[in-house]
Amino acid sequence: MKRWLDRLLGSDSEESKPAPAPVAPAPAPVRVRAPDPVHAQQVDALFYRWLAGITPNSGPSSDEKIILVDLAYMGQLPIDEIALAPSMPALFPQLLRSMRDNTVSGADLARQLSQDKELVAEILREANRPCHHPHYHTNDPVTTVERATMLLGVNGLRMLVGRASLLPIIISMTPGPFSQLSTPLLWRQCEKCALAASVLAPAVRANPVEAYFAGLLYNLGLIVSFRLLDQVNTEPALPQSEAFIIALHAQARALSVRIAGAWGFPDTVTSAIEQAGQPDGTPLSQALALGDMISRLRMLVDSAHFEADDPFVLEGLDAAGLACFEELQNEDE
Repeated sequence: MKRWLDRLLGSDSEESKPAPAPVAPAPAPVRVRAPDPVHAQQVDALFYRWLAGITPNSGPSSDEKIILVDLAYMGQLPIDEIALAPSMPALFPQLLRSMRDNTVSGADLARQLSQDKELVAEILREANRPCHHPHYHTNDPVTTVERATMLLGVNGLRMLVGRASLLPIIISMTPGPFSQLSTPLLWRQCEKCALAASVLAPAVRANPVEAYFAGLLYNLGLIVSFRLLDQVNTEPALPQSEAFIIALHAQARALSVRIAGAWGFPDTVTSAIEQAGQPDGTPLSQALALGDMISRLRMLVDSAHFEADDPFVLEGLDAAGLACFEELQNEDE
């Protein structure tokens, strides 16, 4: 058959046959650069001072060393002995199993989750947000978990369930005067960081679901740290020196890594949290670090601390980073 086609096309000789088309090499993964360390530390400092309610008139604190020693001590305890740490949401083992099993379908996951009435209500609420619908479906509400699953997809459902099952745990953590103010804001930033990391993940060929959970867990250690600050800080204002803020974030990050590991998350997630911001970190860790910084900047802009076009906000953001920054603004639409 092939020789007959060759004769028909007038290319019976080897010399007349066209050279095989070159095979294009697979495109290299796009590198999402970790933020500039100096700029990232400046963002962290501004964000911490905003969370802590620190003003230019806030006085110095003499408790910095004591607090850091207590944080270091807490970080060495087994997770189940850290009374301030959150307990693992009951649905997380089920979610982790489904993440490891590529054969789990949306229908399977929907059936497993449909027993929880509060979770079903959250799934339907999410599915009915305008951002998930073409305009011509805005008057056609989603009323079943099955249809919500078709709309959100398996990965979207996993992300939603992870967020929805962790939120009550965070809310139930008894707050003190500082964590009462900071926890709702930090949780909001956890949500934004998770979304940003999942948006940036495809550019580095990382799993967007793993990126989402890495973002969701990334600042859990900071939430716990603010609870410790309530217990050990004796001054009317929290410490605010640059050295303290850097050390606080390092201790909080280490605690987040331990929480993620104790809850059974894969190494890709725990290593991304641990390596975030390191120049030689995994691609997912680079996306996570950038997503965390973008989410913090987004919250500072939304709280009127900066204009959206301030050079400090835009520093180091390429087109993908700017698009992510804009998407975080529109997430509630």
